[in-house]
Amino acid sequence: MELIIDFIIGAISSVCIGFITNYIYDKIKNHSSSTNRKSGLEFEFKVNFKFSKK
Repeated sequence: MELIIDFIIGAISSVCIGFITNYIYDKIKNHSSSTNRKSGLEFEFKVNFKFSKK
């Protein structure tokens, strides 16, 4: 049970670190350039499930 909790906390923290890094990079990139760029957040999820019955 403790291993599952550690795994979930690790996965959530990895995702949060990724989002924070992407947000900071986007802010730095938009601030350093004077061109007119779109700012925002884009998500793309691809999930494939395969079920096979024998």
